[in-house]
Amino acid sequence: MSVQQIGPQGAIRLRFGPFELNVAERSLKKATEVIPLGGRGYEILIALLEKAGEVVAKAELIAKAWPDVTVEEGSLRVHLSTLRKALGDGQFGNKYIANVQGQGYSFIAPVTRVPADRDRDNSYSGLSNLPPALGRMVGRDAVVLEIQVKLQTERLITILGAGGIGKTTVALAVGHRVLADFSGAVFFVDLSTVRDKEQVIGAIASAIGLDPQLVDPREAVLEFLRPRRLLIILDSCEHLIEKTAEIADYVFQNAPDAYVLATSREALHAPGERVLRLCPLDCPPEQPGLTASEVLAYPAVRLFAERVSARRGDFSLGNDEAFMVAEICRKLDGIALAIELAAGRAAIFGVRNMMARLGSRLDLLKFGRRTANPRHQTLIATLDWSHDHLPEIERVLLRRVAIFVGHFTLEAALAVAELGKDESEIAGALVNLVNKSLIGVWPSWRGPCYRLLDTTRAYALEKLAASGEQESIAERHASFSIQMLESNPVNLFDLESTEAAANAVRDHLGNIRAALEWSFGPNGDDPTAIRLAAAASQLLLAMSLLLECRTWMEKAIERMTPDCDPRHQMKIQAALALSLMYTEGNSERVREAFHTALNFAQRHEDTRLHLSLISGMSMYLHGIVDAAGAYELALRSVTAAGKTGSPDDAAIADSLLGAAYCLRSDQLRAQEHLKRSLHGLPHLRRFNASQYLFDFRSSSLSVLIHSLFFSGNLDQAVHYAKMNIEEAARSGHSIGLFRALTHPMRLYFWIGDLEQVEHSLSMLEHTAESYSLAPARAVASGLRGRYLVHVGRTADGVQLLQESLEKLAIHRHEVLTSDFVSELTVGLATQNARAEALALIDRSIATVVKAKKPLHLPAFFLAKGSALASGDVPESLLAEEFFAKAMMQARQESALPFELRAGLELARIWIGRGEVQKARDLINPVYNRFSEGLATPDLISARRILDQTSVRARQGGRRMTKSSGRAKA
Repeated sequence: MSVQQIGPQGAIRLRFGPFELNVAERSLKKATEVIPLGGRGYEILIALLEKAGEVVAKAELIAKAWPDVTVEEGSLRVHLSTLRKALGDGQFGNKYIANVQGQGYSFIAPVTRVPADRDRDNSYSGLSNLPPALGRMVGRDAVVLEIQVKLQTERLITILGAGGIGKTTVALAVGHRVLADFSGAVFFVDLSTVRDKEQVIGAIASAIGLDPQLVDPREAVLEFLRPRRLLIILDSCEHLIEKTAEIADYVFQNAPDAYVLATSREALHAPGERVLRLCPLDCPPEQPGLTASEVLAYPAVRLFAERVSARRGDFSLGNDEAFMVAEICRKLDGIALAIELAAGRAAIFGVRNMMARLGSRLDLLKFGRRTANPRHQTLIATLDWSHDHLPEIERVLLRRVAIFVGHFTLEAALAVAELGKDESEIAGALVNLVNKSLIGVWPSWRGPCYRLLDTTRAYALEKLAASGEQESIAERHASFSIQMLESNPVNLFDLESTEAAANAVRDHLGNIRAALEWSFGPNGDDPTAIRLAAAASQLLLAMSLLLECRTWMEKAIERMTPDCDPRHQMKIQAALALSLMYTEGNSERVREAFHTALNFAQRHEDTRLHLSLISGMSMYLHGIVDAAGAYELALRSVTAAGKTGSPDDAAIADSLLGAAYCLRSDQLRAQEHLKRSLHGLPHLRRFNASQYLFDFRSSSLSVLIHSLFFSGNLDQAVHYAKMNIEEAARSGHSIGLFRALTHPMRLYFWIGDLEQVEHSLSMLEHTAESYSLAPARAVASGLRGRYLVHVGRTADGVQLLQESLEKLAIHRHEVLTSDFVSELTVGLATQNARAEALALIDRSIATVVKAKKPLHLPAFFLAKGSALASGDVPESLLAEEFFAKAMMQARQESALPFELRAGLELARIWIGRGEVQKARDLINPVYNRFSEGLATPDLISARRILDQTSVRARQGGRRMTKSSGRAKA
């Protein structure tokens, strides 16, 4: 028995078990209970009922349920499982769907037709003027079911949403779904064609079958509605909102069994109204590596794929295009109409070409569906429909606030719009645009934030350009951005400040970029551009947008004239120096930029800015290991801090002085100043981005770790390293994280914690790539080389170390150079390239001696001794000489771990020659200077040597005693 054999399509009602299926209305009921089925569930059930008692092949079922999409059999099994569950298949002996092994599925329960004349006593059944549903919906089944359920208790519901979001589609789907509930009495009223508010009641009268030319259509409509249970769908109410609200309320109050479902971009605000806001279709997140199956889990992508398939037929979304389709859907804000129209063009141009053409959304989306309602044929038509029905003040406000990128506040709108109206009028117009779904609103810590959807913004920007106001509004927008940055500095690194405060400035980044582009563009002006660049510099640095910061600062410097505000020049030069330092390295350009800014600060006696510039210059000098220069700057910072009298500035001076003492190998003083800077002011958790140019707390911790390591306080160094990495990771600032990850690496390698090395190295590599930090990439490459050497892949490690050192030389980045040179020297020697190793280390020793940088010498002497001692023919006497030099130099540089390691190598040579007591006498005093880190490899080795030499010494003593006794005898 097939459905076609049962009767006319409009009258088909099938009954099986306790269920009744209305094929035309696509509704399934069990008694009075509506059984929710998804669209594919209905297709599968109807396909099985068409051939009840016969076997339906799996391929046929898939073709029915997924006509335009390629899916696996697993999807069919999932939907059949859901269908069986809805039917209670298998419960209490009831069986409806059977699986025929290897063939398909069969509907095996008895199916009967409900007589078509069952409802003939209903005088208005069959009068429905409901248009066909607008194709298969995607992602809206849940909201349709929600409205269907609400209509059981609510009599006035408004579907609210932006143009093109799918309100009419959902309303029609609901109408078809509830046809049975209202015995076919569902009436659709298209108000988009009604221009006069007096024609609204006539349109309703016409829809329900009355003569719209009645003398009193209002009373006639009420007489028709009052005794009947029916649903009226009022579509597109926004342009006649007041009259529609009045009539809806009139019906609600006087026809107790009449239900109203309205669609509008603005709520009716009628008594008893229940508003349901229709949200955009969910889109995939901005996440790299998403596969086709992952993005197809989002309805926006499914809609796109289905509509392309409907046009092209052979479309199957692959992994290579998945990210592009996800991006298209995001750019179109999940707006159903926009996605459908874009899919139509993708069917012609291809997805990749479509992605490239999305830059001009409105040009692309002017093409559409010829068969749709005129206002739905194109996205521009949809937006024109909204725009043409706005009052003048709202039109002007909409096009002017389109200048904002992303979110904006009422304060921002007032500053930029300048409509010559009272603020309350502008605020009211903004609220109206929100109510009309042309502007979105989101709560924030500052109060409401507003945003135009990207498609709406593109449309409004065209209106702005056509108005001739674009340049004046762009100028106001730039001025507001400057005011916002200068008057509301946000400490983006403060771990104790509210995250919302930091997000407020981050949210404005798009506007700052747009303002910078206009200011430096052909229609901008130099004073505005320079002032904006200076104001934006701190934000760009704080958000680790270093390449972008460098670009804007270089453009600003090109336009500077001698009469520019000195403070602006200082900020721009300092920001250029810092961004260059971390994107290109410690070049002379960095030094020159800092010197220029420092000279400005001194000439204009700006002590606080002078101190902030000293802090930046200090970072540069540490990068090139200039101990004398760093110490001189630190003393200047102490003087500057004394002038301001600020405890915060004193903490900065302590940090810089501690770092300088560390470079001078005065570790006790270094630790005193560094700990005071960290703990003396507990309220100063992070540096203030409006005053200082780097994170002094992270810097202090990094230097303290280095100092503690050199003085042999290994456990404390590990503790502070963990603290620094955790804090830097929470701050989200790339420079702080780079320093926090790189400075403890020497410590981790030294104590053999390769697990922590790998963990930190992975984070460092990700940070370097994410923020385009060229010196950081070179450092990460060298550290990866060290790691490979330590895990036995010496040849690969040697290659990476060589490449890293070449890049670091270009960047003049010397912080870890000694570690990489030392590791490379030993690696080459173990690879039977001793001559190359010795040539490398001799050049390195000569360079640091000439530059008067003795801090590197302990590591270099130790590496040379190890290279000489390695291989099949070790040069033990020369190795012994350099191990001794390493010990002596380490003692002078207060580098206790290096002194111990060199001593261990020397002791092993002596023990091999039988000079046990000499070895013990060498190691014992060095070992005893350690008070912690006793479980680390070198200290364990030292303890073992001391224990072994003690036993040998005792055994040697007993042998001497026996020999002496025999001699006396």
